[in-house]
Amino acid sequence: MSIKHAPILLALMLPLIPACASPAFEIEPRYWFPGFELEALVEEDDIGTKIDFDNDLGMDDENFAGGRIKWFTGDDSWIRIDYVPIEYDGDNVLTRRIDFNGETYTVGSRVVSEFNLEYGRLGWGWQFIDIDDCVKLGGLLEAKIFNLETEIATANGLIDEKEDFVFGLPTIGATLDVNPIDEVNIFAELSGITAGSYGYMYDAEAGVKFIPIDNVTVTGGYRIVKFDIEAGDNEAMMKLNGPFVGVSVRF
Repeated sequence: MSIKHAPILLALMLPLIPACASPAFEIEPRYWFPGFELEALVEEDDIGTKIDFDNDLGMDDENFAGGRIKWFTGDDSWIRIDYVPIEYDGDNVLTRRIDFNGETYTVGSRVVSEFNLEYGRLGWGWQFIDIDDCVKLGGLLEAKIFNLETEIATANGLIDEKEDFVFGLPTIGATLDVNPIDEVNIFAELSGITAGSYGYMYDAEAGVKFIPIDNVTVTGGYRIVKFDIEAGDNEAMMKLNGPFVGVSVRF
């Protein structure tokens, strides 16, 4: 499964969506300022080291631009596509030996590294509980798609190893909107899945939307994304959490 399959998933979901006489669309670019934790173990022949990408490889916090598109299929339902590319680079002298995908990087080696993650989501939300257009609560079904690439190389280029993971997960969650006045919307959502020994993932956010004029919204909030997965002898843990800002236009 890859991000290019999103249109197929959308087509499969359409029969589930309530009919709507006048759909509207919303485009929302966002900018995210997360801190990160990232660890990975990539073994070959049962040899591997759990690598801390911050302490071992010297990767620092980065900020990311992303965006989402919503199709409002009714007063209380919508389909959403969300995408954010995540990229980290490191350049560090190793203070301990690490083994990655069959290669050994010795103490004192200078290594350069990359971690790239394309994170896409396709979801359907239906807020079937509506209290006087002030409080709306409902469910969220999503397909989350991860395209992950990790590369570690010595600075002299003699050792250069790369590993790719592509996986998709169906998730379930909840979404809440509170509208105390017409110009303000308070929102929160959470979706995720647990798969026993294979791991878990969740994506949660909360924030406030200000609506200065019709069809234009300014957003600020906080988002947490975490996954901890195992695939055979390999495993990866990532946590990103921090504030975000965005501006949306509805038409």
